[in-house]
Amino acid sequence: MPPFRSPVEPLLALALALALVAPPAASPLRAQPAPCDTSLRSRAEDPSGYRLRDGNRCEGVFVRNVSGSSSLRIASVARHYESFTDSAALPLRVEWTAPAGALVQLHGYSLKSGLHYRMETVEPLTGGAYVWPTSVLRSLRMKKPDLGVVAIATVQVGDSARRVHVPVRITQRQSASDTARHQVVLWSSAELSEVFVSVAATDSLARPTRDIQRDAKLGYGFYPAERGIAIRLPPLGAPGIYQVRIGAVRKSGGSATTSFLLYHGGR
Repeated sequence: MPPFRSPVEPLLALALALALVAPPAASPLRAQPAPCDTSLRSRAEDPSGYRLRDGNRCEGVFVRNVSGSSSLRIASVARHYESFTDSAALPLRVEWTAPAGALVQLHGYSLKSGLHYRMETVEPLTGGAYVWPTSVLRSLRMKKPDLGVVAIATVQVGDSARRVHVPVRITQRQSASDTARHQVVLWSSAELSEVFVSVAATDSLARPTRDIQRDAKLGYGFYPAERGIAIRLPPLGAPGIYQVRIGAVRKSGGSATTSFLLYHGGR
């Protein structure tokens, strides 16, 4: 007589076989990728390399991809920018005044030729201030002329969300104050022969309505590539959103234009 087998035994054997070949379930504790720009490559062994730091910002140097195209960048928009050195261990305090309810992200850029550096905060900021540790800036020997900073607010304009520059106030030892005129720093990847600046007030849909300044020539005479070009905007009127347009003529030929929306909080 064949030995007795329980009808449950084949089911147990099948379950065991499936367990051996099935892929393991994803662990909820698996580390998530860092929320930094994956297109920026950095050397893993470089302590100043671009990576997530303190859990709230991505910062460091990166290896620039070779590109034949030239570009303009708004590298800084400020109402106050205290001079700082690469030797002070004190953090930078970045303050801003944004439209009510707007979330803000900070971005930092190198203005030093040959140094490819970037910083951006990971989460949208509220409260109007951010304390920025200077350990990476000090390791790179960066000073005020080497660093551009912008604050970008997401503002609801009509039916769409728009990116609006909010002027920053940057201090290390002093108290922040607003200057009478906004300071903009333009960065170009190519040498320029001239720069023209236009500023206009806008309506409720951020459309230009009234020129405050139109195609004003800077007249500096020399605009080297990969260096900051300081621009003082004309005094603005009532609080609101303004459009700034900057046109540039390249020394090698051709032209380029960039424009942005600027929030003016008054004063």
